Amino acid sequence: MSILNRYLLNFFLTGFLKTTGIFVGLFLLIDGIEGIRRFSQKPNFNAVDITLLILSRIPNFISMLIPSLVLLTTLMGISKLVRQNEITVMRASGLSLNRIMIPFLMGGLIIALGHLLILDQITPRTNLIAQKLDDHISDRQIAPVSQSGDRWVRSGQQIIHIEQTDPATDTLHGVTLFTFNAEHRLVSRLEAKTALLNDEGWQLMSGINYQFLPRSAVQTFQNRAWDVTLDPKRLTSETPTPRMLTLMELYTLSEKLSKEGQDATRHLVTFHRKLTAPATILVAILLAFPFALRMPRSGGTIRSVLYGLLLGFAMFILSDLSTALGLGGRLPPILAAWAPVLFFYGIAGFLLLHLAAPRHSH
Repeated sequence: MSILNRYLLNFFLTGFLKTTGIFVGLFLLIDGIEGIRRFSQKPNFNAVDITLLILSRIPNFISMLIPSLVLLTTLMGISKLVRQNEITVMRASGLSLNRIMIPFLMGGLIIALGHLLILDQITPRTNLIAQKLDDHISDRQIAPVSQSGDRWVRSGQQIIHIEQTDPATDTLHGVTLFTFNAEHRLVSRLEAKTALLNDEGWQLMSGINYQFLPRSAVQTFQNRAWDVTLDPKRLTSETPTPRMLTLMELYTLSEKLSKEGQDATRHLVTFHRKLTAPATILVAILLAFPFALRMPRSGGTIRSVLYGLLLGFAMFILSDLSTALGLGGRLPPILAAWAPVLFFYGIAGFLLLHLAAPRHSH
């Protein structure tokens, strides 16, 4: 790598880290104050949990802002190079704009890979931790949901596994019931195709019961009363929240939901949105270059910040609008995720071509 490439790459990455640090500091201050205000009257409020809750939200905050931070860093960095005449010297040495842009794109690729890693492996875990801390501080009791979308619930001496739920009709599908005695020994294992809730309580339908204690026995049944204290309201969320799943988990779960005839739109939109992360970083750099190079030398930094905020806001609004249309079924998930990125790629390409076009004097 040439000295110039190393210089520009280090210049860009250092600026990105400084910008990110400033925004993280503002987040800690604002979210800390809001967290104390929001949870100060909750039953399990304490300083340690509030601190952990705020820290666990940082990865999600950074992952949402990284494209805008890259855009802002590029605008401020290029405008600084323009004001110091460094771009002029590079151009006078025979370097094209494309050549100057390469180190920035290399840095963008490094950030993009880190962004994808954060989205895929870190934010799902920290979002889950944040949700658990929120539930603990607020003293909310929620039945756990596995990564596959199945649900495990405990009721008295029974442990229940449910493959699929239909809260609208109070119906459970694929019910397996494990019953234990006071000594925590397995008494029976019951499998039922469905469980229905009616005026008489829960009814198990079309199943088989394996009895282990006091002696082994097997019994099939078509309809059987089920003595269980299971609140249907606890079954209103039958699949994990998409933001708490990795790419592989999102893909696997969306396939499973589609095969079962359920709506997998949320998971597919989230899956494709995560895949667009590297492309969004690179388009932010391409979009920032022509704006920064056309800024006047006086007041360049202020204009950089202003343009960065406006462009970042525009990217966020368009992406959010497209995502909303995807979640509402108005756009296919893949189009909802990629349309804003392709739109800004088109704008960036047009501006770069116009910038590189030679000017003819008349």
